[in-house]
Amino acid sequence: MNSFTHEELKVLEKKYRLTVKTKPSVLSIPTVDLLDEQQLYTFLVHLKEKIKSANVMVAASLFVKRYSFAILIALYSMSALNKRVDFSINNISVETLEESDVLWLPSFKLDNLVIEEASDLNRLKWRDDILKQVFADHVDLLFTQINRTTKLSKKIMWENLYIYIRWMYQNLLDDSQFSGFHHTIANDFHYILKKATSSLFGSYDQNPFLIYNNSKQHIEQNNQTVLKRTTCCYSYLVGDKDNFCKICPIVRNHKRARIERL
Repeated sequence: MNSFTHEELKVLEKKYRLTVKTKPSVLSIPTVDLLDEQQLYTFLVHLKEKIKSANVMVAASLFVKRYSFAILIALYSMSALNKRVDFSINNISVETLEESDVLWLPSFKLDNLVIEEASDLNRLKWRDDILKQVFADHVDLLFTQINRTTKLSKKIMWENLYIYIRWMYQNLLDDSQFSGFHHTIANDFHYILKKATSSLFGSYDQNPFLIYNNSKQHIEQNNQTVLKRTTCCYSYLVGDKDNFCKICPIVRNHKRARIERL
């Protein structure tokens, strides 16, 4: 039986919020239960109250941002560790371990932590199998139900996830600890965002990440090149409100409008 090493588990717990703990809470739930419209709506109502969002659609957008870390567990394991976790939708649960956490940073529990290591002979097929399980058989099902229940645009949800995937892979490529694996990491990164076929993502005509891969989306900010969003994630409608992301398209449009009026 294969599993993660103690050090690997520590990284997954610290950076990507993997947990082995379970705690009863109105914001702890098996992910598969969120495919039920009533259970999803009830969960998002509780989340709306927790984070003081304007409505359940805004709560859903923040949920997708938080849930992105669960997805990173699978992708980090694949690219950095060459290990496959069981990311079937009935193997994971959202666990709210700190009720007092006003930001709501949940952890994610995998009931079955047995892993499968890649074979050099069939890694490309192995990778496709992972991506299909992660995206087509998990993420797309969840996003589709969220869209049906709250009308939150899938374009916003996929961009929420896209931002976190880019963040993780860029960090891995900047980390000398993984220098010996940078070729594999870079290849996986490029494949996920640009080359993977639509069939790995669900019912789409093309890879849903392709619309965000545009060099014109990059802007200079504090002497750094950063990725600007094409959609608004509604963060400004959470908590004290008006707390816009630094790369928010609404803020850019407001600034542009003010400049044009001068």
